[in-house]
Amino acid sequence: MAAPPRPAQRTAWQVQRSVWFALFLRELKTRFGGHWLGVYWALLEPLAHIVILLLIFGFMRHHVLPGVDYAVFLLVGLVPYFIFKNLTLRGMEAVDANRGLFGYRQVKPIDPLVARALLEVALYSAVYLIMLGAMAWVGFTVLPARPLELMGVSAVLLVFGFGLGLVFAVATDELPNARSFIRISFMPLYLLSGIMFPVSALPPQVLPWLLWNPILHAIELSRGYFFAQYHVVHGVSLPYVSAWALGTMALGLSLYRVRRHRLLAS
Repeated sequence: MAAPPRPAQRTAWQVQRSVWFALFLRELKTRFGGHWLGVYWALLEPLAHIVILLLIFGFMRHHVLPGVDYAVFLLVGLVPYFIFKNLTLRGMEAVDANRGLFGYRQVKPIDPLVARALLEVALYSAVYLIMLGAMAWVGFTVLPARPLELMGVSAVLLVFGFGLGLVFAVATDELPNARSFIRISFMPLYLLSGIMFPVSALPPQVLPWLLWNPILHAIELSRGYFFAQYHVVHGVSLPYVSAWALGTMALGLSLYRVRRHRLLAS
C-alpha cells in the first residue's frame, strides 16, 4: 500500500496554487483595469479580422473551399494563432512586469508566466466558444468532426506558445530592445501561417518553404480535424509541431533553471 503524501508536500503545492491564483487575479485586473472594454476587445479583435478578411477574400470562398463555411474556416485559424501569439509575447514580458513581486519568497520568476498563460487560455477559449455559438445561431455548421484530435493539437500549440514565451523571457532579460524585433516578427508569421486561405491553394513551388513553419502545421491540422471535408496538404505533420513544442519547452526550462537567480537579482 502506497504511503500517503507528506504534509509538507501538500502544503507546498497548496502555496503554489495560491500564488498562481493570486497572480491570475492580478493579471486579470491589470489586463482589463476593471473595465469591460478590454473584454470586448478580446472578442472584437478576431471578429474584426474575420470581417475584414471576409470582405477581401469572401468572393472566392466558393472556389477554394467547397462545402466549408469561410467564416468558420477563418475562426478556426485565427483563434489558435492569437492564443499562440499572446502566450509568447505576454509571457516574454511577464518577468519584467512582475519584478516587484519577487521580493516575496513564494513568488518565482516563472509564476507570472504561468498566470498569464492561464489567463490567455481562459480568455480565448471563452472567445472561441462565444463566436462559434454566434455562428451556429446564424446558421453555420460549427461542430468539429474530430474534437479529441482538435483538442490534442490545441494543447500542443499551447505548450509551444508557453515554451517560446519562456525562452524569450529569459533570453531577452538583458537585451530588452530585442523584444521589439520579436513583436514585429509576428506580422510576417501571420501572413505565412495559412490563416487567410487554404494552404492547398498555394503554388507547389512555395509550399515546401512554408512547411518549415510549425504554426502552419498546427493551424492546418486544426482545420483538418474541424472540417470533415477539409483535405490537409501532404507534408503537414503533428509530430513535427510536437517536436517544436517539446524542444522549445525543454530549452525554456533549461534556460530558466540556469538563469533563475539572475532573473531574481535583475
